[in-house]
Amino acid sequence: MAKTTAHIISHSHWDREWYLPFEKHRFYLVKLMDALLEKLENDPEYKSFHLDGQTIALDDYFEVRPEKYDLVKKYIQEKRIIIGPWYILQDAFLTSAEANVRNLVIGMNESKKYGQYSKLGYFPDTFGIYGQAPQILKQAGIDTAAFGRGVKPTGFNNMVSDSENFESPYSELEWQSPDGSSVLGVLFANWYSNGNEIPSSKEEAEKFWEQKLADAKKYASTPHLLYMNGCDHQPLQKDLPEAIKLANEMYPDIEFKHSSFEEYMEEVKNSLPEKLQTVTGELRNQRTDGWSTLVNTASARIYLKQMNQSAQNKLERLIEPLATFAYMNGEEYPEDYLRFAWKQLMQNHPHDSICGCSIDEVHEEMVTRFKKVDQMADKLIEEQTEKLTAKMNTTAPAMNTTAPAEFDNAIPLIVMNTTGYKRHTTIEKVVDLEKIYFSEMPFPEIHGHLTDKSLPKLTVVNANGEEIPATIEEHGVEFGYDLPDDKFRQPHYAKKVKVMFTTDELPEFGYATYFLVAEFGYATYFLVEKEPMVSPQKISQAGNILENDYLRVSVHEDGTYNVLDKVTGHELKSVGSYEDTSDIGNEYMF
Repeated sequence: MAKTTAHIISHSHWDREWYLPFEKHRFYLVKLMDALLEKLENDPEYKSFHLDGQTIALDDYFEVRPEKYDLVKKYIQEKRIIIGPWYILQDAFLTSAEANVRNLVIGMNESKKYGQYSKLGYFPDTFGIYGQAPQILKQAGIDTAAFGRGVKPTGFNNMVSDSENFESPYSELEWQSPDGSSVLGVLFANWYSNGNEIPSSKEEAEKFWEQKLADAKKYASTPHLLYMNGCDHQPLQKDLPEAIKLANEMYPDIEFKHSSFEEYMEEVKNSLPEKLQTVTGELRNQRTDGWSTLVNTASARIYLKQMNQSAQNKLERLIEPLATFAYMNGEEYPEDYLRFAWKQLMQNHPHDSICGCSIDEVHEEMVTRFKKVDQMADKLIEEQTEKLTAKMNTTAPAMNTTAPAEFDNAIPLIVMNTTGYKRHTTIEKVVDLEKIYFSEMPFPEIHGHLTDKSLPKLTVVNANGEEIPATIEEHGVEFGYDLPDDKFRQPHYAKKVKVMFTTDELPEFGYATYFLVAEFGYATYFLVEKEPMVSPQKISQAGNILENDYLRVSVHEDGTYNVLDKVTGHELKSVGSYEDTSDIGNEYMF
């Protein structure tokens, strides 16, 4: 029989913000890193430290200690500080699929600056994990994962309950994605703190190891036992080498070693039983005894979820397609700015942040981050659309007999479809009819001049010159300014109208041009779609049924309704019910 080996892995699970706001947690991160560097410098027996699988901790440290960069890089290259592969440890379900992929891509690229990164899919405290994680990890060259939830029922203090309702009898299992990709998964069956604060005195060590050895052997399928020497924001255990030396003296039939995940996983792979349990898809079965705590974070502080969804949509569905189109037409791709925007957004994606389960100060700071991402997104959308429209032909077409006669000063309205499918959409946009710059007229006179000017008769036509039903409303006179690349800002007043109309069918990854036509001339000013709305086109009504080509909604007498997706056949039943009830829980429990 192979000798039992106790692999002791030092770490500190670093929630950037949680029961303290970010800057107060960073204060302790700096103390931890300072102590770690001193220990590595002075004690060769302190082998390595796992920096929680996320590279952002390095960014946070170097903002305070930039002079430590070279020393940290040295220890990373020596595999004494283990980093990555993630940028942050993010919640898996309240963030988009693309955000999860970008987290890995950015984390791996950030790690390469230091020389290397951990080839471990690390999900220590994630509130459930998406089913495609093994598939994504394998495509990134990673074939192992470690996680704390989703396989076995857990009791209070995150300890595994005594229950037969296990998806795997062992800590080690084959975790498989729906496409068949699989990785070796290891569950922290006794949590990621089961080797925390190992005693260095014999009497205490006997009590400690008697319990810890029994706990680990209960779930291990190999003679290699995992002990996580750390916990949330855990300071460095400076006497760990002495504690390991004592354990080896006390238990000569067991090898206690200061290890790493790389070493531990390699030994486990070489010792696995012939058949492991296969767990497929999502790891989301918390099944915590008592109140179901984690699932309720999905609805905590809804405003955070809404702001996150909006920011993700802008990055994924507007900016990046537009930037790609512009790149295909000879423009530079804004890679650096997009990476910066993604990193800002992902700082709101750790589970204690996006789940809404931290103190108020944390979530107030999150709102500021979301606003910053929105500001960057809006400017990037504006820049990319300007580059694209500059390359488009916006010449007005020849008119048919039903359209207005005066067409020389038509304002082009360019609607872009950044999706991969054809669609109709409803446009609502405020358009400048006329701008007068302060350099053209004394500015106190401009506002009155434009205000007194009557609106012309306006209509919208498509590129074939056919009139499109539209609603056009006066929107007043507003101050604004242009910011040219080669001149000082140019202030102006503009007379505005709000234009609303439903488009014809837009081609996938394409655009259509419409024109706002007036009976007398105004300077042209370009328009792009900002935020599409659901199209009312092709909607039929019959009693309590609302239906188009894609959806069928049946309204019940009690106000609830069924929604049938006619494409997939999937139906949601009795939705739309609202319940008013008191909340007696906390940030996790409802």
